Amino acid sequence: MYSKAKSLFNNNEIQSINNIVFIFLCFILIFFKFNKEKDDDGSQVSTINKNLPGIIKTIEEFSDEQRDIVRNFKHEMEKFTEERSLETCLQALTLSMQLANIREKLLEAYKHYSALLENELKNQQKKEKKEHHQNQ
Repeated sequence: MYSKAKSLFNNNEIQSINNIVFIFLCFILIFFKFNKEKDDDGSQVSTINKNLPGIIKTIEEFSDEQRDIVRNFKHEMEKFTEERSLETCLQALTLSMQLANIREKLLEAYKHYSALLENELKNQQKKEKKEHHQNQ
């Protein structure tokens, strides 16, 4: 049973999540670099959605919590394989449910995050098309 659980929560899965976070952060850096307008006082400010920093923080917090739960789950599964008691089984099951819950929250945060980035991309494309048509 431990080998099945271990195969579900391997380093490749964690690495995939880290890669997704890296890609989204690259998009943000691109917007901060290229999508700037003049503020009322003449200084440049980014027009990227103001909700993104909060979502990024939420994703980071959920990711940290997920790593903690995975670490605890692996420990509890080891205890369960050694002891085979009802208590250790319930503890591993509880952590498994917590992990599923946090992953659902993380998925929803990523969906919201990608929707905001998609809207920013669409707005930027519309703006560029409009500028292109005005220049012709």
